[in-house]
Amino acid sequence: MIISNPKGTQDFLPLQSGQKHLVETRFRETVGLYGFSEIVTPTFEHTELFLRSTGLTTDIITKQIYQFIDKGGRDITLRPEGTPGIVRAVLQYNLKLPVRMFYIGPMFRYERPQKGRYREFYQLGVEAVGEIGPDIDVEIIEIGSRFFTGLGLKDVITKVNSVGCAVCRPKHRTELGLFLERNKAKICDDCKGRAERNPMRIFDCKEATCQELYINAPKIVDYLCFDCQQHFQSVLNELVERKIPFELNKMMVRGLDYYTRTAFEFVSSSSELGAQDSLGGGGRYDNLVEDFGGPKTPAIGFALGLERIMLALGTPRPIRKAVYIIPLDPSIQKQGKELLRLLRNANIPALLNNPDKNLRAGLGIADNLACEYVIIIGSEEVKKQIYTVKNLVKRTQKQVPQNQIIEVLTNKENQS
Repeated sequence: MIISNPKGTQDFLPLQSGQKHLVETRFRETVGLYGFSEIVTPTFEHTELFLRSTGLTTDIITKQIYQFIDKGGRDITLRPEGTPGIVRAVLQYNLKLPVRMFYIGPMFRYERPQKGRYREFYQLGVEAVGEIGPDIDVEIIEIGSRFFTGLGLKDVITKVNSVGCAVCRPKHRTELGLFLERNKAKICDDCKGRAERNPMRIFDCKEATCQELYINAPKIVDYLCFDCQQHFQSVLNELVERKIPFELNKMMVRGLDYYTRTAFEFVSSSSELGAQDSLGGGGRYDNLVEDFGGPKTPAIGFALGLERIMLALGTPRPIRKAVYIIPLDPSIQKQGKELLRLLRNANIPALLNNPDKNLRAGLGIADNLACEYVIIIGSEEVKKQIYTVKNLVKRTQKQVPQNQIIEVLTNKENQS
């Protein structure tokens, strides 16, 4: 019996891994423009880290974490998100602030697998720790907007909200609690639990009946204190000034307890995503460093779902780069090997056809391997000191002098 991959995981086959690399490369280039440097943290941490940050009332902690006791008796959790590990690293190594960091890596949540949602999934994220004021909020949103535009995703819009602070929330919690008590019979069982532990989490519910009911529920943005109002209005004004498309969504609170003030989500209208239209999001977490034992420190970041971005991009096309060399006779194999070394030394990806494969088979292999060119070497080519070069993208063929082959292959704009 053939063993398959575990439920909720996926294999990135060569075509998909090429697209994955393209997305990651574009992300690195974009965040680099804004002065972000890469940080790599462990894929598992002490469970306490996530209990103190992600929140005891979130679905991530109550339903989704991969938690286990290791052989040393330590309580360990595979990371369900990236931010807590980065904040831990900032404090552990006493990094000088402000600091801008980005990360790319796998995360783990035990949830029902569906299109674009896995139990092992990849996130692209940024964290700006130690910067205060609305301008950094807008800059973080702008990074996401620029990144998606650079990928060719022009249908992405940012939904924004403010989730207030410790000053705003008590009054809102009281009013929301009264609303939920009046409508207790209409809400789902999960929301009944949320109403007792953390009422604002009810806005995370995906049940249609609950979502319809909560349209009339008290929203935190309507209860903001003066400072939060000023901060949020400045964010909205700057988004308009920078011509970054956005929508105000009063029901968006994000799924993490540590957010304060600005929260946002990147949403795509791509038909490939269906109901799972979110590509990621983030917000401020001005209390998290302090919650971990550090000084009060402003911070903001976002995380994007790599798999959903790839879905929005559509079916990937092969990236053709390599050259496939086909000697037409075993006696010419030596010339083929010499050309193979020449191309690779010139940093041109190249492969050599096996002597037991004829021209037709070799062309099939080259196409299957998504090669860009095929170079054919026959007795006539050896005699005339030329190569027959087939362009598999343009479906053209021409003869090239042997001493010009590198120049021709590296100056593609001059090729027919």
